[in-house]
Amino acid sequence: MATLYDVHDEPITAEIPLFPLPAKDIRQHLDTILAGDEFCSSRRSSELLRHIVERALAADVESLKERLLGVEIFHRRSDYDTSTDAIVRVTASDVRRRLVNFYTEHPAQPMRISLPLGSYVPDFIPLAVRETSAGTAKHERHDGEASNTAGAVSTAGELTILPDETKKRHFLQTTMPVALALGVGMAFALVAGWWLRGIFHGHGVLQEDSNYAFYNDLLGPIGLKAKDETEVVLTNPHVLLYLGINSAGPPLGESLKDIPVPPAMASVLNQSANDEQANFPFHHFFVDTSNYTGSGEATAAFGLSRLLQATGRSARLTSARFLNWESARGEQLVILGAPHESKFVQNTLSAANFTIGYNSIHNAHPLPGEQGDYSKSHQEGVLKDYGLIWMTKSPSGTRVLVLAGLSSAGTAGVGEFFSDPERMRPVYKQLRAESQTGTFPESWQVLLRIEAREDVPITVNPVAMRITEGN
Repeated sequence: MATLYDVHDEPITAEIPLFPLPAKDIRQHLDTILAGDEFCSSRRSSELLRHIVERALAADVESLKERLLGVEIFHRRSDYDTSTDAIVRVTASDVRRRLVNFYTEHPAQPMRISLPLGSYVPDFIPLAVRETSAGTAKHERHDGEASNTAGAVSTAGELTILPDETKKRHFLQTTMPVALALGVGMAFALVAGWWLRGIFHGHGVLQEDSNYAFYNDLLGPIGLKAKDETEVVLTNPHVLLYLGINSAGPPLGESLKDIPVPPAMASVLNQSANDEQANFPFHHFFVDTSNYTGSGEATAAFGLSRLLQATGRSARLTSARFLNWESARGEQLVILGAPHESKFVQNTLSAANFTIGYNSIHNAHPLPGEQGDYSKSHQEGVLKDYGLIWMTKSPSGTRVLVLAGLSSAGTAGVGEFFSDPERMRPVYKQLRAESQTGTFPESWQVLLRIEAREDVPITVNPVAMRITEGN
């Protein structure tokens, strides 16, 4: 087994998009987005979004490449090194984040503009919302497909997602807070569940893309059969929310999930809270064990959704708290986020060469040039993280794919890497060459090194790999 070579990060070229809406409507919607609070504070992200939209409308997608964008928008030299100067990738990640925030705050929009992972060519998605007599909102796409969502999107064994308007109205009626979440990026996953629902629940799967053909070996049976036979699992870390409220709430010790904050601590926390929250007379911690997940897991889910589309596969989005042996033993699973976040995963997955701990990935049998432990660290604003792509089998013989980093940003980097055919193809070839059976291995691991700035993965490179036992 040899150490993997670094793979250069360069997005693939997309085909010229077809627009289901008039260009003037898309431009008008773009103006609405850029006038919102989400983009007003960032000239750089606003310029990038407007530039890529205009170029896409002009059918000039050949110019939507990292180097050309760096030269045209950010005034870099034509020979600048994209591997060390990641301004385009960082800004594109910021654009994606701001778009999610915009549609969270303004859900009643006639369309969506999205920037797929691994591409600088935007997607324009027309939507229309109408109310039925039963009080169910019907979301219709202009291609004739439709989906129904009631007050809460939930089925047995699935992640429950409240529509934004319903969730916001309920929260204001009960506490009227302006919340400062400790780990605010975790709320991103609620939007991911809504956004990805059409893909993970079988809304018109795209035709298989030949560029992704080798994923048939990598994924095996994952997502290949009925959508109910593969689950994409989001983690459920416990989240502590700090909220200002108008009423005193239960006394200390009366509720395990509602904890009054001492005045001295509240005064410290209020230094980072907005003025309206700081002015509320009472302050509480609220423990949430079910509604949040990491932004990295949500980012990985976005990339995975594109991969499933391109390979003609589908899956069901769910939450780690719903997993149990009886329901999962006949299903293929994709676990997003560190295994130690899920008791079921810890009890189900057998040990392998690389094991993920809280702050490091342990290498049980280091080869020459490898380390025994790979730990995350911070230096001069850069997070150095490690992650793992791990394909294994459950005790019942079903496949389990783990995409995880030591941090949420690391998980995002792992998900983006695995979903990018240009970066995964060399890894696939090396795994195939290392197999001793003459066929592609069913169980394997790839260790990745991730560098992130401001929780955005900048570079992701393979470090080592193993074909695990049983092949």
